[in-house]
Amino acid sequence: MNNIIADNAVRTLKKYLTEKLSVRYDEREAGNVVQLLFQEFLGWSKADVILKQDDRISESEMLKFHFALKRLLAGEPLQYITGHEYFCGFDFKVDSNVLIPRPETEELVQMICAQEKRTAPRVLDVGTGSGCIAIGLKLLKPVWRVEACDVSAEALAIATANAKRLEAHVTFKQMDILTESPDGQFDVLVSNPPYIPRREAESMSVQVKQFEPDIALFVDDEDPLIFYRRILWLASTQLQPGGSVWFEIHEDSKEALISLMQSMVNVEYHFHQDMQGKDRILQIRFID
Repeated sequence: MNNIIADNAVRTLKKYLTEKLSVRYDEREAGNVVQLLFQEFLGWSKADVILKQDDRISESEMLKFHFALKRLLAGEPLQYITGHEYFCGFDFKVDSNVLIPRPETEELVQMICAQEKRTAPRVLDVGTGSGCIAIGLKLLKPVWRVEACDVSAEALAIATANAKRLEAHVTFKQMDILTESPDGQFDVLVSNPPYIPRREAESMSVQVKQFEPDIALFVDDEDPLIFYRRILWLASTQLQPGGSVWFEIHEDSKEALISLMQSMVNVEYHFHQDMQGKDRILQIRFID
């Protein structure tokens, strides 16, 4: 990069990065990514980048941009490069052991907060990953009793670090929910489980299929609802009367999930749409 950007000027660097990133992003997205890199590496706002266009970047700072560009061009998500992502207004640490928190999952958390009427429900987040759901709920509702589990020790290390840094008192436990059961009774079960049939991997973006953890994304084509069935079975014995289950779902799974709901007794269910108008959240209430 230094051979191309001989003067190390902000103006030249910004133009160079934007042009290179145009192979992966449209012009607007490329500009936003470049701005985020300046913010991450130099602490500069958009106004700073404009006002300091004639400033020169040090060699050590240029190297940061160089390696970030190389990783971005390989398809790695920006959040793994910067090491964090915002969720419900809170800054979460992320790496390739956990999914990157997404806006539709924020909607899930906000819906649970808005609709749960119990003062201090006991909540279990199944497959917590970065801990964003569990920690988000605890920070937004401090009196709630929130627990979380995941099969991945690496993911739990990230979640635990996030909880400590954000001062959220969440209890974490390593558990394979398909073969193990949590202890006690709960008022709310919530999960964003693996739900993408493996056959869909080829049509997915490089950023997702090559860099985000398979274990958190994909299920066997023959049984895509395996986690939903298991969690609902647990709910049938471990949910308090009037308790609820919340899922993030695949947009194409609605009909199969309706069939699953209709095979159960004493449940009410409702699908919620995300900001794109897609059915992405399933709310289930166990009738007293």
